[in-house]
Amino acid sequence: MRSLLLFCFLLSVTACAQAQVLRGVIIDGETKQPLSPVNVVDNANSQSTATSDRGLFYLSAKNGDVISFSYIGYHTIQRLANTDTVMHIEMFPLSVSLQEYVLHPEYTPYQQDSVEMVTRYSTELNKKPVKVGFSSANGGGFTGLIGRPVQKMSKSYKQNKKFKENFQREQEQKYIDTRYTQKLTSALTGITGDSLAMFMNTYPLEYKFARTATDLEIKMWIRGNYRDYMKVRPPAVTSRKTK
Repeated sequence: MRSLLLFCFLLSVTACAQAQVLRGVIIDGETKQPLSPVNVVDNANSQSTATSDRGLFYLSAKNGDVISFSYIGYHTIQRLANTDTVMHIEMFPLSVSLQEYVLHPEYTPYQQDSVEMVTRYSTELNKKPVKVGFSSANGGGFTGLIGRPVQKMSKSYKQNKKFKENFQREQEQKYIDTRYTQKLTSALTGITGDSLAMFMNTYPLEYKFARTATDLEIKMWIRGNYRDYMKVRPPAVTSRKTK
């Protein structure tokens, strides 16, 4: 009887430990603004989530688990989970220089490429619109080279805005390509060549899902789409011999 009670007690303790929820907020260490979507991963069980627009996150974890925080253009950091309090995490941007950049051995090829691209195009990416203000000097008037309505219509403003949008899309696609690879897809589906390319083009992976999904969820997503693909794909064309 005592053994049964002890066993039930251990089960209840384990269930409570597993039910712990880690809460926190992540901000930019320099601007103090919320960061989103930061990828938050419990290295002990591979559970993951992403921060909301306000930088908040919730994750099932146990005290002492090693939690990783990663975000494009920022240093990846790790902290020990503490479910007894709200974690306040500050992340700092990768230092960039117009002349050189430093590659760290723990960075993935994707992170190394991102650092190089941010460094190469730092001038364009850091270019900000001219702010319009009011000055009392010389009888008063608006300051700034041109007003906001005129500036938005200027060619240079539009070109820079378009460049930043394209740059962001390219960086997102590069990250998607690190998780949704031809090698992984072929291993799970058995298709190759043009059929593999057609399948992956028919079922593109969204960036937000790529950032937050676990490896298992990515694999389940591929297998699910492959089942749908097999139902709707056109039948193979066979040649007939003429008599």
